[in-house]
Amino acid sequence: MKKIIFALTLLLGISGCADKTAKAHTKFIKTYEINASTDSAIKHIQSFLKEKNYSVVSTFDHEKQALKLKEMLYPTKTVNLYNPKISTKLIQCNASMALEMPIRVAVYSELGGKTFLSYTDPEYWSLKHNIKDSKCLGLIILIKNDLSDAIKELKSK
Repeated sequence: MKKIIFALTLLLGISGCADKTAKAHTKFIKTYEINASTDSAIKHIQSFLKEKNYSVVSTFDHEKQALKLKEMLYPTKTVNLYNPKISTKLIQCNASMALEMPIRVAVYSELGGKTFLSYTDPEYWSLKHNIKDSKCLGLIILIKNDLSDAIKELKSK
């Protein structure tokens, strides 16, 4: 019995335990399959968005942290992007927007070698933080478009 529980635990740890058929989150989380490694995808996003005054303020390596615990994760990183001009204006719209800044983008690989990029759809922020001002909504759309353009560029390579 212990061997079966261990095998199931190992299987869940490797393959993930998310329901791959669940679509409820897709309204708020954008996920794209990309043809790049996690590191090259991060470099591309950083390079593309640098032209739009975003900087990568940090990258968190979840796989590296898991290894310290003797746990296994496929390459998984969170990239924190910051555009001080846009971020300042959005936080002026509603101070709770600071929860969304810097913008977090997850880049991860799964069993079989597929790589994905995910982020919270910025339009969701308008609901979450009750943003109704047209200038503030315009900034949210600007971020959404910047992220979308970076993904399109990455996918075209």
